[in-house]
Amino acid sequence: SSGINAEYGDDDPDRLTKRLLIQQEKEHLKLSLSSLPKVVIDCAYTHLMSEKEMNKTRSQVQRCYSLLKRTNLKPFHLHLGNLEKTSELYQTFLQKTDGFENMSITVFPGCVFEEFHPSELVYLSPDAEEPLLTISPHSVYVIGGLVDDNIKRGASRNRCERAGVRTARLPIQEHWERPNHKQCVLTINQVFEILLLVHNGTMWKDALEQVMPKRKGLAAGG
Repeated sequence: SSGINAEYGDDDPDRLTKRLLIQQEKEHLKLSLSSLPKVVIDCAYTHLMSEKEMNKTRSQVQRCYSLLKRTNLKPFHLHLGNLEKTSELYQTFLQKTDGFENMSITVFPGCVFEEFHPSELVYLSPDAEEPLLTISPHSVYVIGGLVDDNIKRGASRNRCERAGVRTARLPIQEHWERPNHKQCVLTINQVFEILLLVHNGTMWKDALEQVMPKRKGLAAGG
C-alpha cells in the first residue's frame, strides 16, 4: 500500500480511498459509452419550456449521469438527442454543469428518429397504450426531455405516431392501484433510474416502489 500512497503523493488513507473511488467512477462512466442498451433523452421540446423548466431538465439529466457512476450497476450508454450547440438548452448545460463537454455522454444535434432506425426505437410515453415489460440490449429507449410540471398530453406520442415509432409506458398501472395520469408522469431521472434498476435485475414492482414518490392515493397493487 505504501507504493500506492507514494504514487499519489498522499499518506491519508481517507483521501486515497476517495481518489480511488473517483477513478473507479470515471472508468465506469467510460465503460458506459460502449454499453447497451442506449438510452436517449430527446431534447426536442425546448420550445415548450421556460428558462426555469430548461434548468430543471438540465438538473434531471445531471442526476441520470450521477446514476451511471454507481459501479455496482451495469450502465446504459446515455445520449442527448436533438441538442443543437446553438440551442438555449445546450447553453444552459454549458453555463451550469461543470465539465459538460467532457462528460461521458453522446450528444447529437439531429432528430432521434433519423439518428436511429425506427425499428430500434422504443419511445417512453405515459400516454402509450403498451406497457414496457422487458428491456432489450438491442433497443434504443427514448425519454422525452420534458419536465414533469410541464405536462403536454400526447406531445411525444403524437410525434411517434407520425414517424412510425413504437411507444411504451412504464408498467405503473399493472403494479399500482388506480394511478391517475399525473401520477404516471415521472421526472426524467426517475424514468431513467427505474429502467436502470430493471436492467440490473430488479423486478418492476420493486423498482417502481423504490423510485416513485409515495403520492397520496397511490398504493402498491398485488
